[in-house]
Amino acid sequence: RSSSDRSARIRWSAVAAAAVLAVGLGACSSGGSTAAKAAPKKSSGSSTTSAKTPDSANSASTLTGNTPCEKAGPPASEGQVLDGEGHFHRGPLKQVVLTEAQHMQLQAQQLQARAVVAKYPTVAQATAAGYRESTVYVPCIGAHYTNVGLAGAFNPAAPSELLYDGTRPNSHIIGLSYLVWHPGGAPTGFAGTNDHWHQHTFNGGLCIAKGGMVIGAESDSPAACAKKGGRKIALTDIWMLHDWATPGFDCSWGVFASECPELGGKIGLDAWHT
Repeated sequence: RSSSDRSARIRWSAVAAAAVLAVGLGACSSGGSTAAKAAPKKSSGSSTTSAKTPDSANSASTLTGNTPCEKAGPPASEGQVLDGEGHFHRGPLKQVVLTEAQHMQLQAQQLQARAVVAKYPTVAQATAAGYRESTVYVPCIGAHYTNVGLAGAFNPAAPSELLYDGTRPNSHIIGLSYLVWHPGGAPTGFAGTNDHWHQHTFNGGLCIAKGGMVIGAESDSPAACAKKGGRKIALTDIWMLHDWATPGFDCSWGVFASECPELGGKIGLDAWHT
């Protein structure tokens, strides 16, 4: 076969393997009991250097400790609360004012996203359409269901992941996640600059089981991950963006916040157990 065919197969294998794995979670078997460490700043590649302290202007000063998410515990995994420069950030996102043209484009994109929400209101509809469970339910970010065939590019009308308030067939959709294979930096996403993409490359990446389930956080050592039956995978070219586009389930930290403060509950159960 031609070299272009081989390159295409390699690219697709990377998309398919990583898309199942990189779901913006972690700590699925840890119960969320370990706080995320202050994240080191990324270099131009996937490696990390000096540690950063929390940005008090954008994070700690805006946290109350009283939201269902905060009450449920610390962030599930380090990459979930890192910005593009490796700064720790948990809480409301600072919003950049959009132009009229950007507003109109974003409105059109979010109408497409909400059409997906309406199409897959429960886990049963998601699994029937080819999405499969990639994580258990985790407070602040939900249960992720992944369709690897949609991870090759950003498309507001075709998110590669759907987020639910539990894993029962009748669990409700609470948002979307755009998981995209995009070497060389974050993909171009929604209009404006308020869509903050994140990665899971800290400390060698997430702990992934053979079947594609995330079973441990980035804080896990390779030995601890292996003991659980998984292996650490640094998802260097995988980018993720949450979109809390479900009507009636507004995320007060921002529509593109990595965590939603209204999502509490217990890991492995649903958003409603306290």
